[in-house]
Amino acid sequence: MMPGTVVLVPGPLDPDSVWADVASRLPYSAVAPDGAADRPPYAVGWVASLAAPLHASAPRGPLVVVGHGTAGPLLPALARTQRAARRHVGGYVFVDATLPRPGAPSQLDLLRAADPDTADAAHAALHEPGTATWPPAAARPRDHDFWTERLPPAPDWPDAPCAYVSTGGLVPGVGPVDFWARSARARAWPVSTVDDGDDLATALAEVIANLP
Repeated sequence: MMPGTVVLVPGPLDPDSVWADVASRLPYSAVAPDGAADRPPYAVGWVASLAAPLHASAPRGPLVVVGHGTAGPLLPALARTQRAARRHVGGYVFVDATLPRPGAPSQLDLLRAADPDTADAAHAALHEPGTATWPPAAARPRDHDFWTERLPPAPDWPDAPCAYVSTGGLVPGVGPVDFWARSARARAWPVSTVDDGDDLATALAEVIANLP
């Protein structure tokens, strides 16, 4: 498909710069708003922090929403804000991301599905005395409330074509990316793998072009 705008969404654990290189090299109009929320409810605050600059920039549709890391399960809620503004969401791409699941799981539930041992370690770390946050490798480690709050449900989703891009390895808070890539294949989504030395912007542009 030919998007009007590609919306590059950082995960709540990501640094501000996670999409900087890709955004500048996509052959499409792209915006990369920063999503941050420093108090509960984290998911609602994160969605609102992204929706506000998107509304201000008035991106041209159709939108392709691209999410990284722990942004994955929040993309349906972000897309609802854009449809409420009468913007057409034409597709979703998950890059090394957790996937939405039925019901209202927590981020910790999703991590447990991919990597039970790491989820147990996270649970233990988040119960240590003091203001415990996790994971230490993340740019924005989060507290117990972030990991255990119920995420916004995603009824009647997906409402547009989806694809998955895997660069392999581990992403803080996501667990093994291969688990989520297999989950995407089980949903009959196209899955692309970016090998070491390959260019993510080029691969992402191809994936977007091939969305129905």
